[in-house]
Amino acid sequence: MIIRKCSQGHRIRLHRNTTPNAVRQKTYADGTVETLTYPSRYNYFVEVDGEILKRSDSFKTIEEFYVDECAKVYDTGHGRLTIGKHKLINSVATSFTEFPTNSNTVVEIKTFLSIRNILYKSSDNKATLLELVNTLKPNPGG
Repeated sequence: MIIRKCSQGHRIRLHRNTTPNAVRQKTYADGTVETLTYPSRYNYFVEVDGEILKRSDSFKTIEEFYVDECAKVYDTGHGRLTIGKHKLINSVATSFTEFPTNSNTVVEIKTFLSIRNILYKSSDNKATLLELVNTLKPNPGG
C-alpha cells in the first residue's frame, strides 16, 4: 500500500508492506508494464523508479530515507509529514502554500492535479480547475 508519493511527480514511493511477497503488475495506457515484488518481511519500504532501495520496520527510519531520496531529485521537499502543515491528497503530501491560486497558469494547475491523480477535463478552463482545487483544500479551523 502506498503511503506517500513524491509531490513533484518523480517515481519515489513509500509503501507499507501489507502483503509480503506479493507481486503487483500495473499496465499503463501506453502499454508499458510495471512490476513490483513486495519484500518477504519488514513493515515499510521505499521504491525508487521501480527498485526497492530501503526496507525497515521503523516508520521514522523509512520516512527519513524517503525524504532523503526526494531531496536528491528536487530541492523543494516537504521533509517529514507534519499534521497541520500538510494535507495528504492521494498519498501526496501537499503543503498548504502549494495549492494553486489565480496567479498560476492553467498548465501549472493541471500539473498540480495530475500529480495527485485528480481527474479533470482537458477542456476545463482556469476557473473550473480552481473550483476543483478549492474542493481539495482543508477546511478552515478544522
